[in-house]
Formats: sequence, structure tokens, C-alpha cells
Amino acid sequence: MAVDTIEGYVPCNLFIIKLIFRCDKMELATDALDYDFVLVDQQIDHKNDGPAYSEEIVQSLTPGCCIIIKGKIRSECKRFAINFLSVRGAKTDVVFHFNPRLALRYIVRNARINNSWGDEETTSVEKFHIQRNETFELQFVTAEREFLVALDGRHVCAFVYRIPLERINKIEVVGIIVEAVDVIRNLKSYPSVDGAIDVEGVEHKQVSNYPPGPTSFTVPLGGGDAAQRIGDQELIVPVTATLPKGFQVGWQLEISGRIKILPAAFYVNLQVGDKLWPHPVIPLHLNPRFYTSYGNHLFVRNSWENGSWGAEERTAGFQFTPGRKFHLAIRKHPDHFAVWVDGTLTGEFLFRTEVDDIDTVYIHGDIHVFNIYMRDHVEDKYFTKSKERIDSL
Repeated sequence: MAVDTIEGYVPCNLFIIKLIFRCDKMELATDALDYDFVLVDQQIDHKNDGPAYSEEIVQSLTPGCCIIIKGKIRSECKRFAINFLSVRGAKTDVVFHFNPRLALRYIVRNARINNSWGDEETTSVEKFHIQRNETFELQFVTAEREFLVALDGRHVCAFVYRIPLERINKIEVVGIIVEAVDVIRNLKSYPSVDGAIDVEGVEHKQVSNYPPGPTSFTVPLGGGDAAQRIGDQELIVPVTATLPKGFQVGWQLEISGRIKILPAAFYVNLQVGDKLWPHPVIPLHLNPRFYTSYGNHLFVRNSWENGSWGAEERTAGFQFTPGRKFHLAIRKHPDHFAVWVDGTLTGEFLFRTEVDDIDTVYIHGDIHVFNIYMRDHVEDKYFTKSKERIDSL
């Protein structure tokens, strides 16, 4: 599973397709399902069943529209598909094939070009939440370079376009009964904060369970050993945390948590704003990657500015251990960030863009987060203290 920040930027608006489904009950094992599976190398063929919903798109999909589709899953359903098609005469390409496999609890994404399927994508930054006999909501967001997909208001994955978005001229849904389709245009941002669709030029329209942004926590600020917990319970990942007074020189942001048993990656963003779109400026992106194709762990550092990612800074190896607690500290110096893991300096990152506007910490991936805290003054002797004290924060 490769967890990285969203490789896409939309300078204007957004297009969303929303589906609400119901599944029949099915007993499934839930142990060890925090990761994804790559078990199937074939796409399902729905030619015999025919699509449950099929409609041509008269007006091309462009950023700034919202299509809402309501439906439910048939009782015998083991998998279903939402296909975004490009139909040109006798030729049909599948621009985006979204295929949840209920029995195996993972979601396949792919595209079919010239009758050939490409490489499947099955990674996700969320557990598989689709359950039978439970109503849920699925949202597709089309940005400039990719689809963004959310389940129950939580972003789970992205799919970079392999065929230009404007070629989509038909949508089909297979394996469910579609009940209603609604269209709203001129969306300003995604996800919304309070569940309202945020649009320009028209009155806001409330839609049930429209994906609200994750609950934002305010990071406590203090000094010395006065660290406080945000709450009594583990924070729900993804975590969006607000820095009410920003991030000043000499301050140190501290995050305590535990790595999942079978991690692929996680990331911590220091960014401006709490939206997925428009893409926020990210002065610092920390992305530990476990068991990469390079043969070892990588600690990646980067930034997002001017609509794209910069050059990655990579360090082989890190102190993060699957199943173990960790303490991550990010200290702001006049011209760089210093990154410490369990009291050991693991890397530095020179500023590439304006850093005074940082107001949000966004954390996602294969970790449990226990606490986030900002220290407004730090003594170097802090890093010589025992790991037992660090774990107690």
C-alpha cells in the first residue's frame, strides 16, 4: 500500500459523484484488515447482467459539478462497479472502473484502454467500510488530474486519470439498484466543514451525509513538561488539527502514537488550510514508507507549492517500528525544520516556501495517534530524557 499525498491540483472547481447504498448482511472476518489485498488479476465482466444504471453525459464533466446518485445493493451482490466511460462509435474505453469486492473487503480501481485493462490499484488509506444491511455513502471527486474517492465522508483513495477527464460521456452502475440522480454545480471546496455543499452564486443546499471534513482538534500550546492530551481517547485517523497561533520559530510540534502492525506508510503534513481541494500549500510533508521497492524503509520529506510537489528528499531507514509506540517532534528553526524521532535527530528540511501561514496539521496512514502538542519553548536536555518519559506524553 503506498500512501502519499494527493498528486493533483485543481485551480477552479470540482465535480463530485455521490452514491448511497445498502448491503445485505454477510459475516466477514475483521482481524488484520487494516491493510489491502492484491488477490485478483481479472476484471469482472458484467455483460450478461447489463448495467443497473446507464446514462449518457450530455454536458462534459468539468470541475465544479456535483452528481448525487442514491441506490441500494442487491441481496446477492458480492461486488459491484461504477464505470466512467468514453464511448466513441463502436469503441468504449473505461476511464475509471471502481469495483468494491465485498467478500474480500477491498476496492479495485482500473482503466480499460483499447480493450486492454491496465494495472489494478487496490491501495487505500482507510479500512474497508462497506457493510451489508448498513446504509453508506460513496463520493467520487474529479479534480484536474485525478479522481478522489471518499467513503462515509472519509477520503480513502485517489485514481490518476489515464484518459483525459473530458472524454467521459457515459456513466454506468452495475450490481446495485439506482433510485435517484441529482446534479449540483459550482462546488467551491471538498470536503465541506459542516456537511453543506459549498457553492458560488447559489444558495447553499444541505445534502444528508455530504462528506464533512474530519473533526478538527485544536492543538494545545504550552512549554516545559506541561504537555496535555487533546482528549481521553485515541484520535481518529485521518487527524486534522488546528494550530491556533501558527508555528513560530523556536516552537516544537510533538506527536505521539503507535505504528500499526502491518504498515505501508503514513504522512504528516504541515499545511495551510484543512481542505483536500483546492490543494493546500504544504511547507513540510513527512512520509515514512515501509518495505519499499527500493528494498528498505524510506523517510521522505517534501513540500507542495505552486501547484506541484517539489523534489523528494529521501533518507534510508528510520526509527519507526511496526507495532511500537513513537514520539515525533518537529522543531522550527529560522530557516529549516528539524525532525526528531524518539529523541534522535533524523533529518532536516530547508524552507522552500512561506512557512508563517502554517495553521493545520494533517495526519493520515498506518498509525494510531494518541496526542498532539505544541511547545512554545524547548530545552535541548529534553531530548536526553528516557524513552519511558517520552512514551508517557
